[in-house]
Amino acid sequence: MFWTFVEPAQVADGRVTIRGPQGHHLARVLRVHRGERGVAVAAGREYELELVEVEGGRVVGRIVGDRPVQGEARTAVALLQAVLPNPDFDAVIEGGTAVGIRRFVAVQAERSVARPPAARLTRWQVIAGSAAEQSHRGEVPEVIGPMPLTDALGQVAGTRLLVLEPTATVPLLDALDGSPAYAMAVGPEGGWTDHELSVLRERGVAVNLGPRILRARLAPIVAAAILVQQR
Repeated sequence: MFWTFVEPAQVADGRVTIRGPQGHHLARVLRVHRGERGVAVAAGREYELELVEVEGGRVVGRIVGDRPVQGEARTAVALLQAVLPNPDFDAVIEGGTAVGIRRFVAVQAERSVARPPAARLTRWQVIAGSAAEQSHRGEVPEVIGPMPLTDALGQVAGTRLLVLEPTATVPLLDALDGSPAYAMAVGPEGGWTDHELSVLRERGVAVNLGPRILRARLAPIVAAAILVQQR
């Protein structure tokens, strides 16, 4: 069963019509066929489809059922992730999307070795979209950046901030207060600088994930998997 995301305008008269690269991917790569069933997600609803037309790059499905999206956690999680060398940052986007992160903010930290070009953002957005389809999410996470730490903090103003830091004395679970949304900040492999940590601690609480030292590409996924289960 295929799973894809469409715009509301593609849903009309009891059908969903998919054209262009997305239609080509379904028809030529996934090789969907008439009679096959799948789901198209648009504007917070899941439309169950039975395909009635597959021709070239055009795929048309008849709507046989619809419901509100089922694949989103009640707790919203945003990730402020220091830029990592590839493939590590790509892995954070892919894994974080699968476990339920709703927003990624790439941070150009002082110790970030990688300096990705602006075009890299498009790649990250594609990875998020593909991972959202594979994991049957109810929405595609937003990916923005890279940007300086102060700008990234402005993106999550008003949200409880958890700073993942191996030397912190507060366990992650002890810092949870039932908030409907959390933001996490995860540094590069070399860690945040003292100045960056000072800025982060003014805005949030430093927490640890236990006695193990996790790689920067793994820590946010582990933490997010815990957070999305709250409430």
